[in-house]
Amino acid sequence: MNNHQVQGRSPATGSADMLRDRQAFHRAHTTLGVGHWLKTIGILSPLIIGEFVKDPERRWRYARIGAVATAALSEGLYTHRIQREREERDECRQR
Repeated sequence: MNNHQVQGRSPATGSADMLRDRQAFHRAHTTLGVGHWLKTIGILSPLIIGEFVKDPERRWRYARIGAVATAALSEGLYTHRIQREREERDECRQR
């Protein structure tokens, strides 16, 4: 066997074939999903509220409401994701 050939592949097409034979990468965690944007909105909400609401009492009230709302939505998304993963795992076990 030639030093440049791997399992019958020629040097010119070896790297392309090897890349094509690789398993696809699914469920990348680097995507910017809903959870990322929700957290970003939660972090920036006091700044945005401060720009639009001039009354200090109302500003703090809206900032607290925003914090509670983003926390509740984040927990809801997390719960939904965990439930979906459990259902998928149970389906795989039943097969």
